[in-house]
Amino acid sequence: MCQSYRKRCVCEKNTAEIFFGKNVLDERCVSRVFCPECSRGIDIPDPCRVWDNGWILELDMETVSEKALIMGTVPDRITAEWVFDEGFATWVGITPDDARTRDRERDQLQRLAKTDVRAYLQAMREWGISREKRFIKEGWRKMKARPAVA
Repeated sequence: MCQSYRKRCVCEKNTAEIFFGKNVLDERCVSRVFCPECSRGIDIPDPCRVWDNGWILELDMETVSEKALIMGTVPDRITAEWVFDEGFATWVGITPDDARTRDRERDQLQRLAKTDVRAYLQAMREWGISREKRFIKEGWRKMKARPAVA
């Protein structure tokens, strides 16, 4: 079973929920998280950081590199972006707080299921489509098209 981990950002005002897919990495690989507010002024590209819509996930690349072979690569090729995009350490859902917001939004729709199942199914379908469109428009990393692997 894959695990998730909540990490407060550097300014401690926000929390990101990080998913460790494929049971390879864990919370030891996460150095810091920066929300859009505390990431202001950080403009230096760094292989230990992945940027996503103002958020930064910073990884301990020494710890991550120890798992390179398990991840199917060599230590010299690993970057935080690759780790994130391959799902080894990424957000739970599309955004850093998606699990909480998704559950809250879905709970509101659940009430409709008790009174009108057909309306509930339609509302869930529309909700899912509108969320996807919103995330694409907002520019979240997971919603960007990735090049096909040959």
